[in-house]
Amino acid sequence: MIPNLIKQNDGKVPKLYIKTIADLETLVQEASEKQKVTPKKMNATNQRSFNAIKQRIRRNNRDFEKDINQYREDKDAFMQEDVIEDTAAAAAKKPKKALLPDQILTGASDEGFTMVGAGGKAMVYTPESILKHLRTIVEARGRKNTDRLEQIRIMERLLDVATTDYQKIRVLLTLIPTRFDLSSGTGIAMSQEQWKL
Repeated sequence: MIPNLIKQNDGKVPKLYIKTIADLETLVQEASEKQKVTPKKMNATNQRSFNAIKQRIRRNNRDFEKDINQYREDKDAFMQEDVIEDTAAAAAKKPKKALLPDQILTGASDEGFTMVGAGGKAMVYTPESILKHLRTIVEARGRKNTDRLEQIRIMERLLDVATTDYQKIRVLLTLIPTRFDLSSGTGIAMSQEQWKL
């Protein structure tokens, strides 16, 4: 899965992976040192398995040696860079404004287009229509040719329009499984963007 994550992360190796393999290598080295000192040795099968793991870790970590060295020099700074990028990206996003029903009817969404649903009718997102929209999304969830990203966009708009806590909870309880539906195929990892959202 690491090659997929590297592609999704603009060619960067996930920092959590670097932390994990560096710590794993350290633990294996410590276990090896303890084994040399203890009088009771491992049995032959366990020793072969342990040696195989050491070799795999050493072979795997060669590819990420530069990142591992950066992590070991200053663990906190290495892990903190990722957090700073996330908070900067969150600060850069403008908070979404809830559209009033008359704004939706007159003109439209951010791109200057009115949302049109099946049958050619304009889709109006109001606090009163939230449960109706959620019902249609839930009914369409397992069908073929369902645009899951469009369903997520609709639910994000519904979340903006929701006024009561109950409505927000209902939208979130539908939105979260729908995000997981995006990566429901076998061997497909959920994109980091969707995971963070």
